[in-house]
Amino acid sequence: MTIYFEYPSYLIIVAAVIAGATSFLLYYKDKLFAELQKWKRFLMTGLRFMFIFIILLLLLNPIFKSSAIIIQKPIVVFVQDNSRSIILNRDSSYYKTSYKQDVKELLNNLKESYDVKYLQFSEFTSNDSILNFDGEITDISSVFPEVIARFSGMNLGAVIIATDGIYNRGVNPVYANNINFPVYSIALGDTISQKDLILKDVMHNRVAFLGNRFPVKIFINAEKCTEKESEIVVRRDDKIVYSAKFPIPENSTSTSLEFEIYADKLGIQQYDIEIKHLKDEISYENNHKTFVVNVIDNRNKILLLANSPHPDIGALKFALKDNPDFELNIQYINELKVNIKDFDLVILHQIPSNQNKATAVFTEIEKYSIPTLFILGTSSSLEAFNALKNGLEIKNLSNKTDDATPSFNNSFLAFDPGVNTDMFFKNLSPLKVFFGDYIFQGESKIFLYQNINGVKTSKPLIAITENNKAKTGFIMGEGIWRWRMDDYKYNSEHTGFTTLINRIIQYIIVRRIQDKLTVETKQVFNENEPVIINASFYNEAYELVPNMEVVLKLKNKAGKEFKYTFSNYGNSYRLDLGRLPVGIYNYTASTKFEDKEYTASGEFIVQKINLEALVTIAGHNILYQLADMTGGKVFYPDNMATIPKVLDNASNITNIAYTQEKLHTITDLYFLFFIILLFAASEWILRKYWGGY
Repeated sequence: MTIYFEYPSYLIIVAAVIAGATSFLLYYKDKLFAELQKWKRFLMTGLRFMFIFIILLLLLNPIFKSSAIIIQKPIVVFVQDNSRSIILNRDSSYYKTSYKQDVKELLNNLKESYDVKYLQFSEFTSNDSILNFDGEITDISSVFPEVIARFSGMNLGAVIIATDGIYNRGVNPVYANNINFPVYSIALGDTISQKDLILKDVMHNRVAFLGNRFPVKIFINAEKCTEKESEIVVRRDDKIVYSAKFPIPENSTSTSLEFEIYADKLGIQQYDIEIKHLKDEISYENNHKTFVVNVIDNRNKILLLANSPHPDIGALKFALKDNPDFELNIQYINELKVNIKDFDLVILHQIPSNQNKATAVFTEIEKYSIPTLFILGTSSSLEAFNALKNGLEIKNLSNKTDDATPSFNNSFLAFDPGVNTDMFFKNLSPLKVFFGDYIFQGESKIFLYQNINGVKTSKPLIAITENNKAKTGFIMGEGIWRWRMDDYKYNSEHTGFTTLINRIIQYIIVRRIQDKLTVETKQVFNENEPVIINASFYNEAYELVPNMEVVLKLKNKAGKEFKYTFSNYGNSYRLDLGRLPVGIYNYTASTKFEDKEYTASGEFIVQKINLEALVTIAGHNILYQLADMTGGKVFYPDNMATIPKVLDNASNITNIAYTQEKLHTITDLYFLFFIILLFAASEWILRKYWGGY
């Protein structure tokens, strides 16, 4: 142990002199102790010197440094697959019983030489210790980033992953990055195909129109089925709406069936598809599937009216064309052949322009209170635009333009953009916008701000205004076609751009709500995701009213009712119901405002996912690839008891010794108090005993 002092070291000598002087003066100058034997005076002098000297040293604020050699065992992470596919084979009874005991014995043996950490995974990787094989989704690729995040920089010796190699989410774990540790695998499941008829997938429209027939296409796989024919049955509300016989495909092949169902009932309709069970199938769970179709009675008609051809028009077309709620019509102002009043929304690309003020168009829009979305550009006429008095005036004196990148307004709550706002917008290219002052008349909601040369401004890039009849949206610049390309560049798909445009259009097209209490939620949830419901309440001025008590009554198909209370979420309300059992739910939200009760109701469906039963043949080839890539090895359940011996013989899995230094202050060395007390008490007792005062 090394001692350091906060003050100069020569003060130690001063402390010794003071302690020695006070002790000497007491016992050698005081006549009271003159008659005592020398050894007695010497002993008491020494005791007094010691406790006074220690007290004075503590006043110098000493710091003590100690060091110790620490031996760190290698960390072995055991990761168990807890998904349902593990027990969908001939050995299901083994995995439900004896396997758990075998794993327990393996872990106990490993703990003798290693620091063992236990994790489980299915949809996510967690510390859960309850092994029940109930996971509905398997994402093996999530395991290794989680292990790296938890044990990076530590003595990570090896990872043992017990799985069947089947995954239905994420990427192939072979392509995981930064695996610089050996991966040992316990190959579970069965690689031998068993007799199984599998309803692999269902393709269908998300929305259908009342009175129409909508197509359904199903894909069927067969493994070792000797039968030649089976039957498919489709039910809704326990009533058969379609049935047909079909030939069973040959072994390890697939077939598809196409048919149509008549949409004769409005609302969310749940259809159950069943393939007739064959004798001795390895699993009947994959003979069923459920799908949901929202049957509506009309679509919103959108007119995209442009000044001239432009890449933005193509980007908008691709974003809106697959939305079954919208019917898009593209026209150019000089060749307009439709009636404006027939549309629910008009998108105006660089109109009014320097070439065409489109006076007749705006007369119709105002007459019928049609929601509009302006997309401004270099061909736009600001003079004509400002004359419309549509809630926004742009003062541009120099006729200059800027390149503006988007910056999300974190206070915007009108709708969910549907993208990761922290990541998506920072990767987007700039739009060409007018340089000037942007002045709103009345209420406005700014969705995106303009970033000019990397500086966030208060100028809007995308904003929405609203009057008593309709909403008006503004995209302040041209070039959104680049956003679609940026989405593909950074995310390898156009989903983010498509979702964003559809959310903006959907919000603008919905006219001012008449109900003060509104409830928004998805209509279809998977059984593995939380059910989240949002609510808002508006006063007479169409202002959000926060801090109210909003109650939700939820009723399942059996008629059982549950009651919940929304939480405040900004100026609105939010309710997270967590994961709910599969079924159809009806809800009614209610609140009181100014002694009047307001309600809003609806329904949603929680549908079953059956991904784990779609593949029953284990994918052990992935485990062998991981072992070859990382220097590990593959074991089977019947020889996994040999794993500790294999790890003991691995030269790269060793203990690490390091020196650990610690600093201690006087508050850590509490025993000094007892030493001082011992010296002081001993000196006082001896002085009393030998005749002192």
